[in-house]
Formats: sequence, C-alpha cells, structure tokens
Amino acid sequence: MARETFEDWIPVETGDVAIQALNQTSAVAQLARPETMASDTKQVPRSGDFAIGAVAKGAAYGETSGTNDYVELIARKVGGVLRVAEEDLMDAAPDILATKRADAARNMAIFYDNASLATSGAQNGTTILYTSVYKAIRTTNSATSYTADDNYVSGSATYDNLSATLAKVEGGLFFDAGDTKVIAHPAFRQALRGVKDANDMPIWVQGLAGTPDTLFGHQIYWSRGARVSGTNTYNPTGNPIMVIGNMRFMIQGLAKLSPGIASTNPGFALQRGINGVGFLTDEALMKAAMRRAFVVGHEKAFAVFEKTS
Repeated sequence: MARETFEDWIPVETGDVAIQALNQTSAVAQLARPETMASDTKQVPRSGDFAIGAVAKGAAYGETSGTNDYVELIARKVGGVLRVAEEDLMDAAPDILATKRADAARNMAIFYDNASLATSGAQNGTTILYTSVYKAIRTTNSATSYTADDNYVSGSATYDNLSATLAKVEGGLFFDAGDTKVIAHPAFRQALRGVKDANDMPIWVQGLAGTPDTLFGHQIYWSRGARVSGTNTYNPTGNPIMVIGNMRFMIQGLAKLSPGIASTNPGFALQRGINGVGFLTDEALMKAAMRRAFVVGHEKAFAVFEKTS
C-alpha cells in the first residue's frame, strides 16, 4: 500500500462551479467584509466611537475616552471526504466528481452560514466554530457597552415585530442605509407574504426579472443556515432567524488550505484507488475543505428577529 503523503492527494482545479455554488448559497460569503489571513489568527481594529466637538482657537482638542479595541479572527477548517468506486469513475459518462464538488460547496456554505449567523452556544473552536451574530446579540459585552438582547426581538413575523427589529439598528450609531442588508431563512417567505402595512401594501417586495427581494427597502439575502442551532450544522432545524444590519461590521477571514488541496477556499483533492486507504477496495476518495474565520465587528450594528411562532 502506498505511503500517504501530500503527493498521494492530487489538488483538483474546480473552475467556477464550486465557488459559484458556495457564494450563491452563503449569504455570509457574499456580504461579510473579507480579510486575508496569513496565519491562524488576525486582529482587526474594532470600529467604535470617536468624540467630536467644537474647538476654540488655541484650545486643546477633546479626546475620545476609552481604549482602542480589536476583534480577533480565528481560522477554522471544515470539510469532508466522499468515497467513489473506481469503476464509476471509469464507466460513467456524467462527471460524478464535478456534481459532488458542487454538492459539497453548497453544504459547506450552509454550514458556514449556520456557524456565523445562528449557533446559540459559546465558541469552542470545534462544535461551535465562531461567536455567531445570534449569540453576540444575546450576550452582554462590556467592551462595547452592549447589553444582552438589546437588539433582539422574537415572536410572530408581524409588521410591528419586523419594524421593531429594523428600528433597533436604524436608531444606532452604525446605521447606514446603503450598507444595511437583511439575511433570513427561506421559511420567512411564507410568513412575509401575508404581512402588510397600514396601507394594505405588502412589506416584502418579491423581486422579478432579476431585481432583488426587499424588506422595508433593504435587500434580502436568503440563507438556509439561518436557523438556530446548538452546534454548527449544514442541516439546522431550530427557529428561523432574520439578521438586519450594516454588513461592513460582519467580518470573514480567508485563510490558506493545506498544500495538498487546490487553494480556492473551498478546495478539493482526489486520492485515487491505487494509493492510500482506498487501495484495498478500489475506491477513490474526494476531499472537500474550506478554511475561514468569522467575527461580529460590533453588536450594535445588527439586530436579530427570531420567529418563535
């Protein structure tokens, strides 16, 4: 049996298909501000207050109180392996591996969104990769003077509840109409179809002919990862959530993959049945991996609505 080395795994060039599958499925990949990472961790300065006041001629400028702060990106790897019979690779006309690469990219996208948006537990680096937006909004942070649940609303998807959720960010220091987007689980589509304003007009404008869906004038991005989950998963089943906020304060880190994987992040590698653990069964192994980080830049830039009924 061949000794397993990096040479046993052949990096697979994916073209655009897998990258498109990831970006089309992951709202976080589309919207979060990217930071290139050259190591496992990276410190990013946190945007905060900067005191401004009138300055008399010859007088000293007023200084902003408090200390400079930062958030820390920590790269985490996710992925999986698929076994494929060598006979299927030789005999089948369709490109099985291309189909499976797209499937893997979509599931990694849902997993990444769930880990970034909707996990309810404290970050531990394994079953909970990051402090999600949901967890951040429901946790007190003395460094940012944020109190748990200040920007949290729950209940039925009514006009008043959805309007109150948007108001949480509209009245804050970090609101910017141009950068404010909505991320929601598709389960909200049915609920939103029946919600109307005082003029009996639907608040959800469903986009047609290439125009985007909007809620209160802000574009909606649909994410199947936006369901509350105790741990990261690509198949969450908890309450659907909606995240509204300034997406410049949602930060994703892009880290390199191992040398044996094509570093498109996500990346793929193939070990044929002549090598490694597939030798005894004549099976090829396809490895899929993604290595990214995520952090909330500031809790007050976001609000979360959880549909509990």
